[in-house]
Amino acid sequence: MNFIRTIEQLAENLDDSDPLEHVKIMKRIRIEAKEIAAFNTWSKQAYTRNCLARTDAYEIILLSWDINAKTAIHGHGGENCWVYQVAGTVVEQRYERQGDALKETKRLSLVPGKLTYMNDHMGYHSISNMSTQRAMTLHIYASPIDSCKVYNFQKTCFELKELSYHTFKGNEVTTAIY
Repeated sequence: MNFIRTIEQLAENLDDSDPLEHVKIMKRIRIEAKEIAAFNTWSKQAYTRNCLARTDAYEIILLSWDINAKTAIHGHGGENCWVYQVAGTVVEQRYERQGDALKETKRLSLVPGKLTYMNDHMGYHSISNMSTQRAMTLHIYASPIDSCKVYNFQKTCFELKELSYHTFKGNEVTTAIY
C-alpha cells in the first residue's frame, strides 16, 4: 500500500480523486508530527486552527491542542469530516439530540495514527485534550466548512458559528479567509 506521508501528497490525492475514493485515501494517511510541525501555532489552554490546504473540493486543517483545550459540541455543516491523530492523545465524545437535551453516545480515545470519521447524520461531537501534553490532529473536510452549528448550554440550543483560521498556509490570519 502506498502511504501518504506529507500534506502535499494528501492534497495531490484529493485533487485527483472522486469523492467515492476519499475513505481509501484517508486510510493511507501516515503523516508524522515532524512533517507538519512548522505549521503549529499554540494558544494557552485552547486549540488553534491552521489551514494547510483549501480548494472548492476539500479543506485540510491542523488543530494544535494545548493541555485542557476543548471544542464546543458541534456539527459539520453537512460535510464529511475525517480526523487523523498526529501527536498526543485527544478524546472524542459523540452526542445525539434528544429533544432539547444531548446524550453522549460514544467516547473514543485517539492516539497517533488513529483515524475517525464524523458527519451530521451521525450526530454531533466535541474533541478535547485531556492529557498532560500538547496534541495535534489533522482534520480533512470533503468541502470547506465556513460555519457550523455549536451547542449553547445556557440556551439549550444550537447556534450557527462562523469559523476562522489562526494561520493559512503558514501565515498568520488577521481577517477571515474563504
